[in-house]
Amino acid sequence: MPFYRNILKQAWQLTWHNKYLWWFGVFAALLGNGGELEILFNNAGANPSQAIFPSWQRIAATGVFKWQTFANIGNLLKTDALNITLVLLSCLAVLAILLFLVWLVIVAQAALVNNSAAVIRQKKNNFRDGLAAGLLNFWPVFGLNVLVKAVIYVLLVAVSLPVIFFQTSFSANVFYIIALVIMVPLAIVLSFIIKYAIAYVVIDKSRVVEALGQSWRLFKNNWLISFEMAVILFAINLLVGLAIILVILTLAVPFLFLGLIFHYAFSVVGSWLIAALAFACFIATIVFTGAALSVFQVSSWTGLFLELDSKGGTAKLVRLINKTVRA
Repeated sequence: MPFYRNILKQAWQLTWHNKYLWWFGVFAALLGNGGELEILFNNAGANPSQAIFPSWQRIAATGVFKWQTFANIGNLLKTDALNITLVLLSCLAVLAILLFLVWLVIVAQAALVNNSAAVIRQKKNNFRDGLAAGLLNFWPVFGLNVLVKAVIYVLLVAVSLPVIFFQTSFSANVFYIIALVIMVPLAIVLSFIIKYAIAYVVIDKSRVVEALGQSWRLFKNNWLISFEMAVILFAINLLVGLAIILVILTLAVPFLFLGLIFHYAFSVVGSWLIAALAFACFIATIVFTGAALSVFQVSSWTGLFLELDSKGGTAKLVRLINKTVRA
């Protein structure tokens, strides 16, 4: 597969020789490798009546949204204003941290796309250029990410409603299964379109609506290539995940022996020190590998986008069929 091999080789070299991008990769990885499909796969095996916003349903089950809860808060404000104010301020602080984290994730995603394209085009780039591009394109990229998540959730609601209102109906459950089967490829298509739209916004400076139209045309003309690239990257992601597990299991053996030695030499304190060191090593392995993998994946999609947008390409399956026919 020379077409994909060249793009993946380019992405690997870009990732390895531009390690400053890993700082962006740490935060971009928080978007998740599964992307929009996580919403579907997390609910595919669940009870359809609980498929809509399961986290909110679990929170609601605690009774936090009941009127009595708000009445209790009002009473606490009167009787213990200081403590309830501290709790509310703590909640606001947590919310502020979460919003800041979302800001970092979106900026990092845009920065990776911008600097990956710059490296591929052999243009001068550095951390500051990536940060500037992330700040400049924050709202368009944020809007595109929110758009695809919202569309997936709306589709999930539409699929789940018949089962919620007709739980004992066999046809409603059949509809739910069939609809989910349809939604999986639809979610994949949406994720492709959003990836290309973000590339158009960040690299070509297109407006959001214009970028969506351009990305749809690009995907429509290269849909099979997009699916093939997704399969290849999924396989790489799976292999890397297995490699991380093997590395952690391998590292666990010497740490286990060290823990036993330190336990007998320095009592419980020594074993806890080794446990903390082991935990730090495992976390560092996961974080840095995840960051590098995130850079590799974004640069792979960016490289594919630049190739398709400028020259186009031919899917591996089409090339195999053509080769078979000619033979």
